[in-house]
Amino acid sequence: MVNKELANNYAELLTAKEKAALHPDNQGFAWKYNQLNTLYQDAVLKAKLPKEELVEIEKQGEFLHEQYEKEQEEANLYKEVYKKNVLNKLEGTKEEKEYKEAYKHNVLAFLDKDPDEKQETRMGKEKKEQKMTEFESKYGYEKVYALKKEVLDEIREMDLTPLQRERLKEVERDLEHEKQIKLVKSKKKDTVEMEI
Repeated sequence: MVNKELANNYAELLTAKEKAALHPDNQGFAWKYNQLNTLYQDAVLKAKLPKEELVEIEKQGEFLHEQYEKEQEEANLYKEVYKKNVLNKLEGTKEEKEYKEAYKHNVLAFLDKDPDEKQETRMGKEKKEQKMTEFESKYGYEKVYALKKEVLDEIREMDLTPLQRERLKEVERDLEHEKQIKLVKSKKKDTVEMEI
């Protein structure tokens, strides 16, 4: 029991020593290392162990320290991968970003506030609209509605003239009207499918 406790204390001492070496300007790490070193030395003196046994205990402590470091590394790697996954989900897919940009461009053109492009060619406009239609059919209206709401929220935060704000409200009303129509169509479709 004493040997296991000493090995754990030695592992903690090694961790504290490592932190103190990595952060020499942080006095807290140095203080903790000195405290743990004093406690470890006192425990060794009280245990009155032979030198060979103490060497074996310190080897066990080094092993525990390495195990702890490996676990910390794996935990940090897991957290980093998880964080990237969450950020990717928050950012959305490339298709979602493209759809939002195309919709935003359309709304800004309607508001006469297009900061990026002067006049879009008819071919470019048709291509964007085609991509938007493909996205809508692929992902369904709920996803499309959510993306459109995000875009309108972003535009609302922009510096708009009173006329542009009125037009934006008109676009928002049209979106809500579109949502009602899509929901009615969706319910009718579900009812027909159930009857079959």
